[in-house]
Amino acid sequence: MISMKSLIIEGRYDSLVTTLSNKLLQVIKDSYAATTDPDGKFAGEKIYFKRGETLADINDDSEQDKIYFEEIENDTIPVEFYLSLKVQWIEDLPSFSSGGDIFNQTTKHANELPLIEIRFKINPESYPRILSKIAMQLRDTLRHEIEHATQSGWNMINSKFIYSDQAMRTKIESGNLPAARYFTLPKEIPAMIQGLYFKAKKSKTPFKDVVNEYLDIWLSDNTITLQDKEFILKTWRSYLPKLGIRQEL
Repeated sequence: MISMKSLIIEGRYDSLVTTLSNKLLQVIKDSYAATTDPDGKFAGEKIYFKRGETLADINDDSEQDKIYFEEIENDTIPVEFYLSLKVQWIEDLPSFSSGGDIFNQTTKHANELPLIEIRFKINPESYPRILSKIAMQLRDTLRHEIEHATQSGWNMINSKFIYSDQAMRTKIESGNLPAARYFTLPKEIPAMIQGLYFKAKKSKTPFKDVVNEYLDIWLSDNTITLQDKEFILKTWRSYLPKLGIRQEL
């Protein structure tokens, strides 16, 4: 049985993520102005790239800086972090791609706020019809990264603390462990589930369908196998009660 306390806390996360995703979506809409700027700039950064132009590395701050940065404080959860957004408008890009990371200390005691960075690459020809998909991805990514923020460091919640898994991540990145292992890392399981669950609620789509659609993307590009997918689903099912989520999977 899901407690009333769990539902209240979940609602607070939902409210924060909705507020922040709406704010970032507006910045993305505003940044479309770069496509009509002679230098392709918005907020002082070149973010519009025509055919044949060399792309700045969106992951490298020395090549492209953020177009949005703010310190976020929320007393009701509570949680505090820096939030940044990077956007590129790229001609000939297939629709859009996105990414997100959190830079967070992995200890129980921290002296630095974490930074959540959200990144989008968007084909301007798909604007504005692509906005609804971007909005859903924003919500998923933000909820995912905020969950990570509570696992250690400045915003650590004792019941959510998880020791650093960087050694295992390094092995996955180097190919010494299969890529599928990433989906069952102790830190990734609750973050992925919470992000996808929030996306399901906002899109009014069955949670099971959202999860399958997400995993099928990785299945189609051969990152995981069908057997891997079934193992991931089995592992995630076992976590749902711990997260207070009563959904079929």
